Amino acid sequence: MNVKLSAVCVSVALFGLACSGGEAPSADKKAAPPSAAKSAAPATQAATEPPKKAWVKVDNFGVQLEVPAGAKFEPGAGTSLMLMTQDGGCTVMLSKKDDMSFFQSYDSTIGDIEKGTMGKKKDMIKNEKVDDANWTIYYTKEGMIDPGKLQYAVDVRKKVGDGEYSCGRVSDNEADAKCVLDACASLKPLDGAAPAAGSAAAPGSAAGSAAAPASAAGSAP
Repeated sequence: MNVKLSAVCVSVALFGLACSGGEAPSADKKAAPPSAAKSAAPATQAATEPPKKAWVKVDNFGVQLEVPAGAKFEPGAGTSLMLMTQDGGCTVMLSKKDDMSFFQSYDSTIGDIEKGTMGKKKDMIKNEKVDDANWTIYYTKEGMIDPGKLQYAVDVRKKVGDGEYSCGRVSDNEADAKCVLDACASLKPLDGAAPAAGSAAAPGSAAGSAAAPASAAGSAP
């Protein structure tokens, strides 16, 4: 009787192993807890906010322009001014045409670009001429010192009120060049329309304006 019962138990045990795949799971093969099995969702990258802008007055020139907040004017060569951002990336050269300044014509400027006077031209991105006092040139070129270095050049001529202005800069990267291009395009009279929506400060406020140095804007070199 005991022999029969043993045989039955062995048969049941073998059948059970066969149904379960022949081997019971070992301690090392335990299933991972649900919390570990689920992969963590990738963190959503915060959208990069565009830099805040402010309208900056150039009292001695009679104009204002919209630039990254915190930018300040420094004396440039002759009667020109140099507007620099805190990191120095978006640097704008601004000058007003008068008896002390030299302004090339549109044709002369294009001629120098084609001849590679300031570095071999690569691509002309924008070439828009309204008249002799209003035009925009934006192109890429090789560096004068390092021909293998690509540079972005902005050369804008704009008439604002009774004055004619030259605005631009050669930058080492596209983002800085576009910042210069936008700043030059925004030039308008001091008594012009209110700043565009989204500006950080209105003209004349402590945060949004910086008077041009009198020594740089109002006197000859």
